[in-house]
Amino acid sequence: MPRFSIVVPSHGVAGRLSQALDSVLAQSFGDFELIPVCDAPDAPAADVVAGYAERDSRVTPVHSPPSAGLAGARNTGLKAAVGGHVLFLDGDDVLVPGALAALDARLSAVGDVDVLYFEHERTPWWEGEPTNPAAPLLARTPKGAFSPDRAPQLTGVALPAWSAVYRRAFLTERDLAFPGDHFTDVGFGGLVALRAERVAALRAVVVRHLLRRQGNRLGLPGEHHAELLDQTELVLTRAAEQDLPADRLKPLFEQLFAAVLKTAAHPRRLTSERRAFFRWASALYRRHRPAGYRAPGGSVGVQHRLLASGSNAAFRTLRAAHRTA
Repeated sequence: MPRFSIVVPSHGVAGRLSQALDSVLAQSFGDFELIPVCDAPDAPAADVVAGYAERDSRVTPVHSPPSAGLAGARNTGLKAAVGGHVLFLDGDDVLVPGALAALDARLSAVGDVDVLYFEHERTPWWEGEPTNPAAPLLARTPKGAFSPDRAPQLTGVALPAWSAVYRRAFLTERDLAFPGDHFTDVGFGGLVALRAERVAALRAVVVRHLLRRQGNRLGLPGEHHAELLDQTELVLTRAAEQDLPADRLKPLFEQLFAAVLKTAAHPRRLTSERRAFFRWASALYRRHRPAGYRAPGGSVGVQHRLLASGSNAAFRTLRAAHRTA
């Protein structure tokens, strides 16, 4: 059984896929299987992958139709995986040199954890300085393995699926899979964090996320933004069923609604469905707000209070004022 199974969805990134695959095959740690997920045997990405599979027996491609989306591609790759731990790498991102060796060393040090979170870089394809958004979340984690109660800020919803490595048996035994299509990382990350019993952190960059100039679909206008609320409801409903302790429920609630408020306040993401989005978000906020919850201070707290009261007109006024400023 290989140490790692690395699942790489390839839909829409055939032109960049070689960089992702090369970054894996060039790793100094070689005990892994590489699972590219292609749309179909005759898809452009499949032609790219076929050459790699011929040259390296560790490359084992599988197929998932485009209609299944990113979630379906990752779930297909997960079902095919046989490694001890699973890492999901987007087809237009790369592993940094030494990434797998660092993961192996950390896993050996902390023992049999369900999830190992790690840092990542967001680097523009064109120009600009890289950022490391995971570093603040991981900075306060204990040095060894720990229960999620000891690091409640690690809710899973604020980190992409490719910013962690997962024990495969943990995912399969608890029947954890990527839900929905859009914003699937939010739902998967939350469900994983709710079920994990032992986690750890690696305070080093493992994945370099290459930002496109045009961004990705999650930042474009459209009805798909309603799926963020689907994922929010899914995670908070499971948290309620699990009777999640208050010190873990509060950061989970805040991180989910930070994403919701960011979308609600964005000038272009929501168009004709803006009122419906706000109305549904307000209902979810009131239904799942933790007992005794106090909104943060400042303008963010004002947004919380307006969402809780369903004051869409006042929220729009505040949003317009911020844009003017």
